[in-house]
Amino acid sequence: MRAHPAKVPILPGVPSDVWRYTAERVAGPNETLTPVGESYAGPLIRLHRGQRVRVRIDNGLLEDTTVHWHGLHVPPNVDGQPRLPIEPGTSTTVAFDVVDRAGLYWYHPHPHGPDGGRVGPQSYAGLAGPLIISDDTERALGLPDGERELVLILQDRTFTDDNALQYIGSDMGAMMTRMRGFRGEQVLVNGHPDARREVSTQSYRLRLLNGSNSRIYKLAWSGGRAVTVIGTDGGLLAEPERRRSVTLAPAQRVDLWVDFGDTEPGDSVQLVSEAYQLEMMGGREMMGGGGMMGRGMMGDMMGSERLTLVTFDIVARVNDSRALPERLAEDLPTSPVQADTPVRRFELGMRMMQGFTINGRRMEGATVADDEIVRLGETEIWEFVNNTMMPHPMHVHGLQFQVQERISAGDRTDLHDGIIDAGLHDTVLVFPEERVRIALTFKSFEGLYMYHCHNMEHEDAGMMRYYKVVA
Repeated sequence: MRAHPAKVPILPGVPSDVWRYTAERVAGPNETLTPVGESYAGPLIRLHRGQRVRVRIDNGLLEDTTVHWHGLHVPPNVDGQPRLPIEPGTSTTVAFDVVDRAGLYWYHPHPHGPDGGRVGPQSYAGLAGPLIISDDTERALGLPDGERELVLILQDRTFTDDNALQYIGSDMGAMMTRMRGFRGEQVLVNGHPDARREVSTQSYRLRLLNGSNSRIYKLAWSGGRAVTVIGTDGGLLAEPERRRSVTLAPAQRVDLWVDFGDTEPGDSVQLVSEAYQLEMMGGREMMGGGGMMGRGMMGDMMGSERLTLVTFDIVARVNDSRALPERLAEDLPTSPVQADTPVRRFELGMRMMQGFTINGRRMEGATVADDEIVRLGETEIWEFVNNTMMPHPMHVHGLQFQVQERISAGDRTDLHDGIIDAGLHDTVLVFPEERVRIALTFKSFEGLYMYHCHNMEHEDAGMMRYYKVVA
C-alpha cells in the first residue's frame, strides 16, 4: 500500500490534486483488493476472519503519516498511532491476525506533528478506504452480495473555482471552523458528487461509512420508508432495527437492508440526510455571552440542511422472494458488566483559544496519566461526560465496546431518535450535556492505545489521549 499525491477528476473540468492510497496484492485471494470507483478513495480490502495479513506501507508524501486500522483488534505497534510515524520516502511493514467479527471497518492516517494533529488535513486530502471482514457464519445468512452489496463512503468537500480542495484557511472564520469541525459545501460518495446507482426490484445491502471530518448525517429514505439497520461498527446486530431515520456520526459505520420490490422500472428512490437542528448547550456561558460567538450563531452553525446522498434508479424488474432474517447474529457477547465493575469518568471540555480537553488534559505525545492505565483481561465502564456545547463522537482504539447507558439533561435534538446503541461499536456519539457509559474489556495485548474525539478537527486540537494496558 502506498500513500501518495495524485490528480483525479472529481468535478467537471480540470482534475483535483488529492492524496490517495493505492495498493497491489502480492499474495492471497483474488478478491482481497477491489477499486472503489475511479476517484481518490482507497481500495476496498476484503479479509476473512482467521486470516493472517501482512502489509507493507510506503510513504510517498512529503510529511510523516501512518495507517490506522480503524475498529480492528490489533497489537498496538501496528495500530497506526502517531508515536510510530512513517517518514517521507520510507516504508514500514505491519502484520496481524484477523480476529474481529464480520463487518465494515476502515483505514485512514493518524499522524500528529510538532505543530498539532494532521488527521484532519490528510484524511480530507483523500487518504481513507474501506475494509470488510467476512466469516462463514455471516455468509450462511444469504444476505445480498456481489452487485447487490454496495459500499458507500460519505464525505463532504469544498472546492475552489479551479476544482482545488479547499480546507481550513487562515481568515477570521478559521478559528470557528476548527472549533466546530470542518464541513464541506457538497457531499461526495466514493469520491463522486451527485452519486447514482442503478438497481433492480430486489433487496440490497448498503454498507455506509461516515468518512467526513465532522459532519453528522441523519439518514432517511425520500419516500418515507423505514430505514432498516442490520449492522453497526462491529458487525451484525442480533436482529434488525427499523427507524424513521438513522444518525451516523464521523467514523461510524452502518449496515442497511433495503428492498426495492415495491418500485417499478423508471422509478427513483433517494437516500438523503434530513435537515436537523442541534442546539448548542452552554453556548452563552462558554462563549462569553450573547455576542457574535454566542449560542445563536453556534446553533446555526451546527444544524444541517437536507442533503441528497445517493439516487437509486430502478432499471429492471427481478422477482426476488428472499426476505430479511428476523435473527441475524448469535455471536454478540452478553454484557460483561458486574455489580463491582469499576467506572472510569472522562470529562470532555474545551479551553478558549487553546482547543479541547479530556479530563482537563490535551494531547501530550505518548504521555499516560495514572488514571489512564487499565488492566489486561479486565472489564471497565467508561463514562464520557460532555461539558461542551457540541457533540463528540468518541473513538477507542484496539477494541469494540457495548453502549450501556445514555443519560441526557434533556432531549435537545431530533438526532437522538436515530441513534443505534445496540450491537458493538468503536465510536459513540455524545451530545452536549449528556453522559454515555460504555463497557470495554481489554483483551490480548499490552501496550499503548488511543482514545479521542473523531471530529477530526477536535482530535487535532487536543481532544486525544493515550491509555495503557498492563498485565
